Amino acid sequence: MEELALGFLLGGLLGLGFGKSQARGFEEVIDKSKARLDHLAFFKVIPPIRLFSKVKVTTKFYKEAVWGFIVGLPNSSIAMSVKVLEVGLKRKYKEGRLIELIDKLQVESSMKDLAHGIRIIRNAVMHEEKEYSDADALEVLRHVSSILNRIYPFNSLLLFLQCPSKHEFTESVENSKFYLANILRFKCPNCGKIVPYIVGTEFGIPMVE
Repeated sequence: MEELALGFLLGGLLGLGFGKSQARGFEEVIDKSKARLDHLAFFKVIPPIRLFSKVKVTTKFYKEAVWGFIVGLPNSSIAMSVKVLEVGLKRKYKEGRLIELIDKLQVESSMKDLAHGIRIIRNAVMHEEKEYSDADALEVLRHVSSILNRIYPFNSLLLFLQCPSKHEFTESVENSKFYLANILRFKCPNCGKIVPYIVGTEFGIPMVE
């Protein structure tokens, strides 16, 4: 299951051949990537799908943040996570520098329970010269996701799927199940074949309900 998820999540960046390679040194890279994937799934990070539907480019930025974390590029991951947050906040507040927008967010009563995450992100923005760890990247990614899902909430989404026999069908998924690296399985209503869907492969396809 881990290899399946890792292959799909890395597919667009490094290719499945990399995921299966036995070349010297690659085994360690893959093992570390699998461990990061486990951490990602453990924290159940829900991507901000509604923001993606409103500002399409954030889909790409967010995916780069996820890939950066998985392959061990925490500084790149944090930069892209912060970029997604900046776009989301500018859409909400219309204008202002990022640090000013974060400060506005801190004083909102609806964000009080997310105060710890907001402080973590603020520190990342203020200390651009700092070198970050994998743990830092995961913290920023999950807190950015939580904040944006609070600003742009969704209850469920509609997936457009196709089975191996080319039958097309749709499935509704609750937001609580749509977390990164989660492997969802759906049964085709036409032929009964199982269709796996790995959250994090195609952010742009789901339709928010």
